[in-house]
Amino acid sequence: MKNYYTIYRLFLLLLTLSCPLFCGEVLAQSGTTIAQSKGTSRWTVNDDNQKSSLETNGKISVSDDEKSISAISQGGYLKIEKTTFGNSRSLFITNKSGSLDYEYKEGGRTKPFEPDGKIWLSEILPELLNSTTIAAESRVDRFYAKGGTKSVLGILPQLKGDHVKSTYLSLLMKKNLSKADMVAVIDAVPSNMDSDHFKLEVYKQIPASYFEDINQLTEVVSNLDSDHFKAQLLKPIYKTNVMNGQGEKALQLINLLDSDHFKADIAKSIPFDKMSDQDLRFVVEDVIRKFDSDHFKNDVLKSIVNAGNFTEARALIVISGVNSMDSDHFKADILKYVCGKQASERVKQQIRETAKTSIQSSHFLGDVMRCAA
Repeated sequence: MKNYYTIYRLFLLLLTLSCPLFCGEVLAQSGTTIAQSKGTSRWTVNDDNQKSSLETNGKISVSDDEKSISAISQGGYLKIEKTTFGNSRSLFITNKSGSLDYEYKEGGRTKPFEPDGKIWLSEILPELLNSTTIAAESRVDRFYAKGGTKSVLGILPQLKGDHVKSTYLSLLMKKNLSKADMVAVIDAVPSNMDSDHFKLEVYKQIPASYFEDINQLTEVVSNLDSDHFKAQLLKPIYKTNVMNGQGEKALQLINLLDSDHFKADIAKSIPFDKMSDQDLRFVVEDVIRKFDSDHFKNDVLKSIVNAGNFTEARALIVISGVNSMDSDHFKADILKYVCGKQASERVKQQIRETAKTSIQSSHFLGDVMRCAA
């Protein structure tokens, strides 16, 4: 596990250092490199037969037949360059004074935009629309106006790459969707996308209150493979306490993860002070008990102690968590921690009894007994 995190941090460092020109998002998928920074987006594609690039700035809209550019926001531009088997073409469309200006070149030589440039744009634009995010907002608006959520979801299969698909779905999620539409979007994600990263980009657009439906949330979590992304999804949901009142069923979601690190990360986001004693007992006896690591068990138990509303009854629940630990070090550590925060006679008595029956080391036992004397 330690090696995994070392490699992961190294990867992030290398990714950062490899992008001196763009401080924004840099992605690579399906042979396409994407760079985004300060309103400018650039796509480059290189393969054996062709080299092409697309650069945009500002908001771009396309015609209804998707064969021409209908509008570019003031000061914006669209630049297309493509070389196929040595033959190069380029098109630069700008909006400098309220109307579109076209600069078309073949083999580096400027030519009139009409008819050849116009024909070329009509031929390549459909592919560009489906493989990049240019005009994504206007396309989503147009399809949604025609047929609602179903119409937008209908174009997903023709879009290329999870980055593009997640952009379209995120734009769709900004509409005032009904619960049925929201379900349709969530159902469309696993069948159209592979990357947990981009799945999460869509799921993050879903209001936390929607996940009061634990069955729906369980399905979403199950559609993610990585514990890291599961944790990124669940932490803000648990933190908002939207699952209050659904107790054990909601808390069971933590057990869908394999990594103790991420299980603990999610658990520590729970507002324990607002949790009922019954649900708190379930956390200690069913969730934390299933951790393999005593370190993470201890970490979450301390979070419960520090959350506030640490009554005598809740102290006794935390003490019971010692029964699932193996290490005398961590047993003694949490018992002394509880002793320092809730020192009623009943709590101290339970600490002494637990220490005597569970701690083998005379050193650690003595530490606990002195604290709870």
